[in-house]
Amino acid sequence: MGSLAEQFGKQVRQRRKARGLTQAQLAEAASMSEEWVRRIERGAGSPSFDAIEVLAGALGVSVADLFSTMTKSDERAARVSGLFAGLTDPEQDWLEGVLRTAAARPRH
Repeated sequence: MGSLAEQFGKQVRQRRKARGLTQAQLAEAASMSEEWVRRIERGAGSPSFDAIEVLAGALGVSVADLFSTMTKSDERAARVSGLFAGLTDPEQDWLEGVLRTAAARPRH
């Protein structure tokens, strides 16, 4: 496969890991086989446009994100998003309040 497939696979792998997902969990969320996810991440498979959309949805990112470099800030946001998704609604509400308070405090 060409370098575009390899770069795409690298982004899928980085975003999957940042969200704390295993290949098996991503495969289940995207209704794909784990082997297909492994091939995509290695750059050995060329997913269809439909599969790319499904992967993006399962990872909680845009299709464009899967074709761009992930920054440290992107990685952090993906990790937080993965943690956030595992919380109940009241826990999410509480954590959102904490984050808003932290973001609003004066900086020196």
